[in-house]
Amino acid sequence: MTLRDRIGPFSPAQATLILIAVTLVLRMIGGAVVGWGTGEAYYLASARQFHLSYFDQPPVSLWTIWATLQLTGSDNLLIIRLPFIVMFAVSTWLVFDIVRRIHSPLGGFFAALIVNACVLFSLSVGSWTQPDAPMVLFWLATIRVLIEIFFGKGAQRPFLYWSLAGLFLGLTFLSKYHAVFLVAGTGLFILANSTQRRWLTHRAPWLALLIALAIFSPVLVWNAQNDWVSFGFQGGRALAESGLRWDGLIRMIWGQLLYMVPWLALPALYVGVRALGAGARGQFPSGAEPGAAALFAYIGWPVVIFFTIVALWSDTQFHFHWQAPGYLMLFMLMGAWAADRDGKAVRAWLFGSAIATLVILSLLVSHAATGWARAVFPGDWEDPTALQLPWTELGEALDELGAFGQGELFVAGTNWIDCGYIDTQVSGRLPLACFGSDPRNLEFNFDRQAHTGWNAYIVAQTPNADRVPNVHSDSFESIEHLGTISIERNGVIELGNIQLYYAQGYRPR
Repeated sequence: MTLRDRIGPFSPAQATLILIAVTLVLRMIGGAVVGWGTGEAYYLASARQFHLSYFDQPPVSLWTIWATLQLTGSDNLLIIRLPFIVMFAVSTWLVFDIVRRIHSPLGGFFAALIVNACVLFSLSVGSWTQPDAPMVLFWLATIRVLIEIFFGKGAQRPFLYWSLAGLFLGLTFLSKYHAVFLVAGTGLFILANSTQRRWLTHRAPWLALLIALAIFSPVLVWNAQNDWVSFGFQGGRALAESGLRWDGLIRMIWGQLLYMVPWLALPALYVGVRALGAGARGQFPSGAEPGAAALFAYIGWPVVIFFTIVALWSDTQFHFHWQAPGYLMLFMLMGAWAADRDGKAVRAWLFGSAIATLVILSLLVSHAATGWARAVFPGDWEDPTALQLPWTELGEALDELGAFGQGELFVAGTNWIDCGYIDTQVSGRLPLACFGSDPRNLEFNFDRQAHTGWNAYIVAQTPNADRVPNVHSDSFESIEHLGTISIERNGVIELGNIQLYYAQGYRPR
């Protein structure tokens, strides 16, 4: 190994391990000081009870939370987040190992650095309790086996390696429905590459699909028992027709570029185009396994294109992370591409990107924990980090009311977002009901008939204190407004209008 192939005094493998260790510690610090986000709080509430699958996601991430709750008896921020942080640490090594296998150790390190320099991967995927962390882990494990089959010695033991691929593919499906793009992209690669078409008539790949289906079967069983609600919900999000939404498409384009970091995302898209141009048997970048770039592009591009185009007719809101697996494939290619052009400019760009991301995330995390930006930028402005604040004042109010010592009592919210935050304060000490038209997973955690006649504390985030009595008067004998709660950070009210009610005599409708 030449000096040019080293990262200072370290080999690429050593540098990758250092990167993993440093980012692991940083994510643990962030995981300990920043409160639950909207999705995290909701998933925590959903995972209080074990189910074969769940309304809006396959079960692996929620099973992980449930198992952590059972094993530790704690829903502490860091304890619940730690398995997901560790998953991403393993994923970083897999990124290195995959690119090392198809190109070079230096390319592997650059790819690992790029993925960690991406804000979305470093923060959301790498730190939070969401389905993306296990999905990325098993996605990469599947890719690692596939490249051994297509470009290594895996073809010599096809049933073993294809069975491993089926195992990891099944776990990817069990993590997130995005796994369908792994199947589609791999199939496209086999069709396009004449040296790989023999797999179409070989039994081993079909065995892999059967293994994946068997592992995915809990999702199918649960959905069959519940009117296929999960598939209907996700399909409705992607296929809902509401006329052409050019503003939604534009928002999706700039949103994903922002999340992926423009100075990384745009070069990755360029590299992805070059990979398509190289063809199914072409060698790109130079020194890479012939055809590897095409495999990555055939898997990655459909994810990026589909979840971008879908914003043209469906309200995708701010789900800019849906393209993440596609960019992951292109980022790995970009690591190999950067290694081909290794020099001072390339290293300045990549290390500068990592430092920029570290600075950005440090500012965000520290402000989310302390609110320091309020003093630097005074005024009445909406702070997005307020969504990470714990509703501690609600927990204190319920405790003062003696709620946690009463029998035949439950706590209720009026939408899935509020219910997640409420759950972080109730912590499983009382049953949690989620009323309203969109309870999602939480509908399956509360048996309404079994709580007939019970009393409840109802929590709703609304400026109209009469809304809950007006909407839910038929469900209770009486509803009394107890007061309004505000959520503060360092003496500044960040969230207001959290209304608390006491309702007697539940009558499920």
